[in-house]
Amino acid sequence: MTTVSFGESARVEAHVAAPPERVWAALTDADSLTAWYWPAAVSPAATSDPAVGGRFGVRGDGMGFAGEYAELERPRRIVQSWRWDGDDRDSRVTIELTPAGDGTDLVVVHDRIDAATAEDYRAGWESCLARLPGFLASDSPPGNR
Repeated sequence: MTTVSFGESARVEAHVAAPPERVWAALTDADSLTAWYWPAAVSPAATSDPAVGGRFGVRGDGMGFAGEYAELERPRRIVQSWRWDGDDRDSRVTIELTPAGDGTDLVVVHDRIDAATAEDYRAGWESCLARLPGFLASDSPPGNR
């Protein structure tokens, strides 16, 4: 019998040219998440109630994930449970925002996962975060939540 360890994590770092408050809003406002998190081609729709115990999720083209906000330290830290549709266990995402130079440094750690999933999630987060600067530079400011 093979035992799978869920002690691995995916870590992704990025810098965006926007202040932490603006990045926070992009990460917690449903309309903002809909606009940038996944490519428009998958017809994403996000929900978000950014309060401890509040739910969030993104769905599109027959796939999706959802979770609950466990910790919120505006505009510095977000901790959330995370579960893909069809999965039988939660993982955890921690996002740290730090003012840096002309904007904000982001560190995303997605943990409580196995090694293979860590590689997939690292690539997924890199893809998502690659869309964030374009959204933040657009004329569509995120909501005020």
